[in-house]
Amino acid sequence: MKAKRIVSILLTGSMLLSLLPVSALAAAPVFDAPAQTTAKKAAPLVQEADASRSTEEEAATRSSRDLDAENGTADSITIQLNAEGHPESEGDSEHWAYGRATSFNLELHQGTFTLQPSSEAEAESALWATLDIYKDAEFNGGTVGSFAYNEGTISGGTFQGEVDNFGGTISNGTFQGEAYNHGTISNGTFQGKVVNYKTISGGTFQENVYNHDTISDGTFKREVHNNDGTISGGTFEEAVKINASSHVAQINGGTFEKRVKLANDDASITISNGLFDGEVFTGRCRSPLSITGGLFTKAVDVSNITNLPNLQITGGYFVNEPTLPEGSAIAFTTVRDQNGSAFQVPVNDGFSENYTSLFVPSGSSEQPNTITVKTAAPLTDCLADGESIMGTDKVRKNDDGSYTIDVYSPASIVLVTEEPVPPTPDKPTPPTPDKPGDEIDSAFSSGAAALGIVLGAAGLGYLTYAYGSSLYLHYALPGGFIPSTRQELATVLWTTAGKPDPVSTALYTDIPADAIEQQKAARWCAEQGLLSDHGATFGPDTKVTNARIIRAWNRLKKVPVTIK
Repeated sequence: MKAKRIVSILLTGSMLLSLLPVSALAAAPVFDAPAQTTAKKAAPLVQEADASRSTEEEAATRSSRDLDAENGTADSITIQLNAEGHPESEGDSEHWAYGRATSFNLELHQGTFTLQPSSEAEAESALWATLDIYKDAEFNGGTVGSFAYNEGTISGGTFQGEVDNFGGTISNGTFQGEAYNHGTISNGTFQGKVVNYKTISGGTFQENVYNHDTISDGTFKREVHNNDGTISGGTFEEAVKINASSHVAQINGGTFEKRVKLANDDASITISNGLFDGEVFTGRCRSPLSITGGLFTKAVDVSNITNLPNLQITGGYFVNEPTLPEGSAIAFTTVRDQNGSAFQVPVNDGFSENYTSLFVPSGSSEQPNTITVKTAAPLTDCLADGESIMGTDKVRKNDDGSYTIDVYSPASIVLVTEEPVPPTPDKPTPPTPDKPGDEIDSAFSSGAAALGIVLGAAGLGYLTYAYGSSLYLHYALPGGFIPSTRQELATVLWTTAGKPDPVSTALYTDIPADAIEQQKAARWCAEQGLLSDHGATFGPDTKVTNARIIRAWNRLKKVPVTIK
């Protein structure tokens, strides 16, 4: 019994005209009647045209079918299987065919296809014939028990045997056997081994994957062997082995939950991005290994590379300082927040979890290592080996609130974000100097010592508190005036420096434009790194603590100006 096939086709006016003979078109009158009426009157003509269609008219009809395929209105065809798992009919040759003289394959040529198993008792539930899916065909339902070859689209179904995706697309389905991909896999569940020669952009892979080209996304639950390929995304739940033998092997992104082994012969390996939550180590490396980015949360051991010029680490973020070959000149800089606050760094397409300290390559004066950090609060300062680089071109604020910092071979980068908590009488704690040399003035030291003698031991607690509060400021600041706002502090600092002109003439939006001296004072202090710069605004009425005043005052003493 032949397979039943129901195809519903809605013929538009233009399609009907394409079916008419040229003579009929020339003689056909023009109607202003509704489309339904016109279609009914044209029906006899359609039948006549179908019997004597010319080559030109056949081409026009095929063009309309191509348009149907693009618009998702192509034929939906169900192929009925018999009890043995073979198609019940031979097909119409145009859309599909089975049992041709040279082959007993089921060939899908044009349309969207679903397999319907027989309802007979103990009938086979799968197709037991080789399935060939050609370029204009889509398979979206049913079970295939034998080999399947795909040049078109697989959007569903279960495949129990081997699948060779040769230039086609797999967008869904369950694949129980091995799969060889020479096209695109964008989704699906793969329960057998997968060998990739083209592109994997999604899917779940439950067995080993061997990648020779590109993986940009997907979930990989077993080992992945990346042989001369590129990984730019995806989640890898087990070990990954990177090998470069004849072409460059690259990691440009992805999340690696277990260890990653790197090995090469005649080609290089490059790592520019990715989250590495497992150990990263090298096997035999005979060609260059370059790390320019990525976040490494576990140990990185590249110590067995014997040819030192082959190893380049110029970027990336490391929780632990990497283990290097003996004699390597690669150096690392620590990045931390002064108060132990957490910060984030970029990884993959976003930012990492919070860290309080990381290692980064040190860079050099000729070639700095540019890093990016995102802090919970705006930076008020950035110290390179104790020296402020805030307000210079080495620290730049980005539109997303993060900061780009150029690292020129310092031993440490210290991020300053929070204002120190001012001391209180019940918990007297002196302020911590920002860096060496932030000591108090000698005038205050002698005065405080004398006061200590007068007060005796009972007054020592107060002296400790006074070290960082009003008493010190009274001795240190000109005229004993203690500012209470950022604008007042800026004015004191700027006036003490001799009222120099700032480099920029830009005006802050929250300071009156005609308040020229206030604008200059605020801008100059921000440029010198004495006070933080918030962009277009300055925050002139923001309250300042005594500790903040002390820090700004001590920094002023290191600015190359004459203090008056």
